[in-house]
Formats: sequence, C-alpha cells, structure tokens
Amino acid sequence: MEGDLQATFDNCNNFNNKLQDTLKGLINANAERKSEIDGIRGDHEDLKKAHESFQTSAERENSLRKNEILSNDERCVKDNQARITDIAKLDGKLDSENSARKSEIASLDSWAKGENDSRKTEIANLDNFAHSENDARKQEIADLDNFAKSENDGRKQDLADINSRIDKENSERTGEDAALNERLDKEIGDREAACAQLQNRMDEQNAERSGDMDELKTRLLKENTFLKTLASKPMSVYFDAYRTKAYDGGGEENLTFQGCAANAGGGMDADTGVFICPVGGVYMFVLHVATHDNKKALLSIRLNGEEVSSVFDQNHKDNHKNSMAGTNILLNVKKGDEVCVYAYTGTWLADFAMNHYTHWVGLLLKPNDEECDGFLKEACDAVDAGEVGPLVA
Repeated sequence: MEGDLQATFDNCNNFNNKLQDTLKGLINANAERKSEIDGIRGDHEDLKKAHESFQTSAERENSLRKNEILSNDERCVKDNQARITDIAKLDGKLDSENSARKSEIASLDSWAKGENDSRKTEIANLDNFAHSENDARKQEIADLDNFAKSENDGRKQDLADINSRIDKENSERTGEDAALNERLDKEIGDREAACAQLQNRMDEQNAERSGDMDELKTRLLKENTFLKTLASKPMSVYFDAYRTKAYDGGGEENLTFQGCAANAGGGMDADTGVFICPVGGVYMFVLHVATHDNKKALLSIRLNGEEVSSVFDQNHKDNHKNSMAGTNILLNVKKGDEVCVYAYTGTWLADFAMNHYTHWVGLLLKPNDEECDGFLKEACDAVDAGEVGPLVA
C-alpha cells in the first residue's frame, strides 16, 4: 500500500512539474514577444533620430552654401527641388514602414492574447484532470488498504501453521541432537584415549631423547675437558744445553753441560746431562760439537742406555787442528725415557766461555697416542667424578 501511495504521489509531482514547465514556457514566450516589440520601437526611434539628424545637417549645409546658391540659383533650385522630392519620398517610406510595424505589433499582440487564453484553458483542463486523477488514486488506495487487511489475516493463519511445523521440527531436531551428542561423546572418548596413548609414547620417546641428550652432553663435557687438559699440558717440550769449557779427554761417561738456553717442560738436567722425557712422542735431537787441537771426538746419543746415533771425527791431517761435527736424529720416546750424550775415551771438545761450540738440542714434534689417550682418560675420570661443572651455553 505504501508503494502505491508513493507512486500516486510521484505521478502528481510529475504532473505538477509538467504544468510548471508549461507555465514557464508561456511566460518566456511572452517575454520574447515583448523584447521583439521593444526592438521594433527602438528601430523606429533610431529612424526618427536619423531623420532629425539629417534635417539638421541639411539646414547647416544650406546656410553654409548660401553664397554658392546665389551664384548658382537655377542649379540650386533644381537640387533643392530634387532634395525636397527625395525627402518627400523618404517621409512616405518612413510612414509606410511605421504603419507596417504598427500592424505587426497589433497582430503580435492579438496572437499573444490568443496564446495566453489557450494556455489558461489548458491549465484549467489540467487542473480538472489532476482532481479527477487524485479522486481515482484515493479510491485505489482504499481498495489496496482493504486488500492488505485481508492478506494480513491470511498471513497470520499461515504464520500459525508455520509455527506449528517449526515446533514439530524442533522436537525432531532435539532427538537427533541427543543421538548426535551421544555419538560425539563416544568419538571424543576414543580420541582422548588415542591422545593419551600417543602422549605416553611421546613421553617414552622424550625420556629416551633426554637420556641421549645427557649422554651427548657428557661426551661433549669430556671432550671439552680433554681439550682444556691438552691446552694446559706442556705440549711444546724443548731444550738447548751448552758447554762453556773444553772437555779434556775423559770418557766412558755422560757428557754434562754448564747451562741451558731453553728447557721447556723441565726434562733436561744439565748437571747430569740426562734428558728425562716429560711427554711421550716423536722428538728431534741435535748434537753439535767442535774437536780440540788435533784431538779426536767420539760421542753417541743413547736412549735408555742404548746407542742410537754416533758422532766420530778423528782425521786431523787436513782440518787445521779443529773441525766441527754433529748429528740429527728423530726418536719415538715414551714418557720417563732417558736420553743423553755419551762421551767415549779420548774425546776432546773445544768450548770457551764466549764460544759455545757444543750444543745438545731436543724438540718435541708430536705427542704419541698413549699420551693423548691418557689425557682423554684423565678428563673422563674428572667428569665422572663430578670435578668438572656442566657446559654453559
């Protein structure tokens, strides 16, 4: 019903708009006609002013040419007569033009009045039509109102039937929901049981992983302690023993020394001439001597009393009294082994306080596997005994 009322209202508004547009068109037409009449009047005034201006100009010309007119009377008379004739013709033409303009204005007036009367008649007819249309719309609105009331009564009955069906369906849905909830509870119980089993398996695996992690941490801790132990051990073992006085021909004894330029690891005893190995491994030993005044030199390097290398120099016919001799050797030495230089009988060596010809040098090149295993075992025992703290990230 509201839609029909809105449509009726829109139709009335459209009619009013059309009527308003028509009236505005008539008013605009009248205004145009008035402007045309004003234009014609303006043209008439312009012609009149031109005539007056021409007459004034002619009189001025006549006064200026009086002397000429006197000398040319006949010609001036003829000219004046011609001018008078032209003016008469012009006056007649102007009169006829004015009469024509007046006739046109009168006809336009008559036509505008006729147009206005016809527009008034059309407006009256449109008003009567609008009243009749409004009455018809009012009747239609009343009919629509009655129809809407009857339809509402029918919809109320339909709504009651729908509510009854909804109640029945809700009851059925309640039963289905109860069955579905029971089934869901069973499914949830099964899922929870499966989740519990999975959680137990995960806990067992986590426990195994935790044990593996603890074992890995222990291994890393042992290796870290081993590396720290290696860093703290005197891995660079070396010495350089020298003599400051000559060896005078004695023999069958270990060669001794008056000092050590270096003794890392503390294995060299200069007084006894014996190097006790502090760290097992591969060592390089170097012996360097100078013979004394045409004397021979016979020396050997011994490992735990056994000769492993020798130095022999006895040919003095071509060496100008003194000669230099020496030897180098690599030995695989265990921790606690003794290495020394043994001098045989008749050995003479030249050494002075400012000239150290004799040098006995030892240098650790690489520790052996037993030493490394011992360091590793020491580190593992320290970790197992709890003497080493945990690793810090």
